[in-house]
Amino acid sequence: MKRFLLTFMTVCLLVLVVSGVSWSWQGRMAGIEDPYGLVADESDFLIHPAKIAKGSGVKIYGDYRFTYTDVKNWNYTLNELTPAGALIYSYQYDTSGKEYKNNALLGVAFPLGTGRMGVFFAYDRTRGNYDGHEAIPGLSDNYLQHELSEDLDNFALKLIYGMPVGRFNLGGEIQLAYRQEKQTTWINAAYLGEGITNYPWGANRVWLNVYPYMIPYDSKYWETLFKGSLDGKVGPLDLAFTLRGGFVFSGGNKYSYDFQIPVGNSVSGVNMDGAVSGWKIGGDFWLRYPITQTLTLPFLVRVDYQSKTRDGSGNGNGGLSAYSYNHEQKERNLDIVVGGGIDKTFSQKTRVATGIYYSYHKGTEDIRQWGIETAPFVNDHSYPDANEHRVMLKLIGEHELSPTVTLRLGFEPFFGRVSEDFKYSHGTSFNDDISLDGNHWGVGTSLGASIKLKPVTLEPFLNVGYQSIKLDGDGTEISGGAIAGRWEMDKSRAEWYAVGGLSVLFGQ
Repeated sequence: MKRFLLTFMTVCLLVLVVSGVSWSWQGRMAGIEDPYGLVADESDFLIHPAKIAKGSGVKIYGDYRFTYTDVKNWNYTLNELTPAGALIYSYQYDTSGKEYKNNALLGVAFPLGTGRMGVFFAYDRTRGNYDGHEAIPGLSDNYLQHELSEDLDNFALKLIYGMPVGRFNLGGEIQLAYRQEKQTTWINAAYLGEGITNYPWGANRVWLNVYPYMIPYDSKYWETLFKGSLDGKVGPLDLAFTLRGGFVFSGGNKYSYDFQIPVGNSVSGVNMDGAVSGWKIGGDFWLRYPITQTLTLPFLVRVDYQSKTRDGSGNGNGGLSAYSYNHEQKERNLDIVVGGGIDKTFSQKTRVATGIYYSYHKGTEDIRQWGIETAPFVNDHSYPDANEHRVMLKLIGEHELSPTVTLRLGFEPFFGRVSEDFKYSHGTSFNDDISLDGNHWGVGTSLGASIKLKPVTLEPFLNVGYQSIKLDGDGTEISGGAIAGRWEMDKSRAEWYAVGGLSVLFGQ
């Protein structure tokens, strides 16, 4: 990572020597809460490749941002009750942690043939570390300790081309990406003198309760993505439409868990190797209707669907060496955003825009394991089947203090209604089903600037925000066709974040 940042900074310094006229770029959008589709910006060609045809000359782009997230409270309580509703145990989990994200983009756009070409390299890195404990009142205030980690590294090369065809611009993008994704869990059952890594199965279902946090996996794969884009005017309307899709074409996945009794002494485990497969499809439609020269009504629709499957098979070791196992984890996500607003220029120095948007998210994450131990078995989990309906408000303002400096401010509150459904089954022995619902709300604000120092424009930005989600609900355990027990669950997460970064744009 340090070598990459050093290379990135070196390229930016070299470009300063050879660049000419400057333009607005990614830092402008970050300084007003990234209102893509609400206001027009040169960086829109990263979404609609056809828009790159509108540029001229040679331009070099750089963007870097760092995000720090402090997860203050990531907690839930699971109450186990008798069929009549009497409390048996209350499993109380408290977790907190930190997340660190680095996002960098470096690229160049230049004339090629009748249009323009763009070549971009992007790198995204995420590191998350969380820890906590479980308390069972009346039994132990420190029954389990757990540590969770999340690692992500994405490398992407993007080739963008756009050209005029009649009244319209046509464009496309080809992207080749290499992704590394890893999530791990460690549970130290100090009360029992035992430890376990990445294990969501077994008769002692107290251990299972930590897994609404995350499912463990270790994946590395290649992915290719494509875009086709159209941009132009129909009468007074300014239209842009892009259809995109892609698929995983090569990848591997590892899943393993390990029992330690006592902690530090491995007694048994399972190692499974497999593959990653998946595909995605989506599109953006933007419309801008100018009422006057200073007043425009923007509107957008965005739809994305993606599917990813990780699988594997292998044999046990230690006390499980005589058995074979199979594993499959599926992720499905659908996201829809619809909305519009008003983009108003009061003078050549002041601009205000506001928009209201509705978004819908549906996501499922399932994990299944089957094989043969003393007898064939099948375990199924759903963590969870989630739905969210959200309303977002975007309010942004820009003011030019001088030909050299422009200041920007963005504000984005949101409110969502969320439902989640957790399920677990062990063959035909029992089926657990817990349904939750609640609210998800948050607010973000941003401050940015453009500093034009020929031949370069610098765009620093800062974003801060807070969000909270609280859910609760209940469920049942069915065994032998009858209710064998009841569940009550409360789940919450609160976090604040800060984003800082800088965009640099050079052109001639």
